[in-house]
Amino acid sequence: MINSELLSAFRIIVNQLEDEDIRWTIMGSASLALQGVDITPNDIDILTDEYGAFKIGVLLKEFEIKPVSFSQTDLFESFYGIYDIEGTKVDVMGDFRVRLEGTWVSLSDRLESPSLVQINAMNIPVSSMHDQLLFYEKLGREKDKDCILKIKKVLRIF
Repeated sequence: MINSELLSAFRIIVNQLEDEDIRWTIMGSASLALQGVDITPNDIDILTDEYGAFKIGVLLKEFEIKPVSFSQTDLFESFYGIYDIEGTKVDVMGDFRVRLEGTWVSLSDRLESPSLVQINAMNIPVSSMHDQLLFYEKLGREKDKDCILKIKKVLRIF
């Protein structure tokens, strides 16, 4: 479900990014909610490349909590920044990679031709539900099991 705070945050994001030469897409729970999955997002995840992460950092500077810098955990790595837009946490991830079975795997292919969801006269690029389903399944995290079931319900995969 997309609440009014998320809509306000999306409006600012789209207004700042739509006329810029940046490859970006929304992924995670906000993307799924925009595509009809019965989920309430806690944040907005923006996937981009390294250039896009730093450019978005400049464009969203007034909302910055943590400036874009390289960040790595045991599971994820990216050029990562955090923003607070209209009370919504926004994570920007440039050149995002995930460690699967000991190998770093890039998600940059999601930037090539994202789907567009139109909501309140905004065209928002989103990562496909199929890609996100595969991602969650490969991660194999307990916390993603409910989300996997909800995606499968929308895609009618049983």
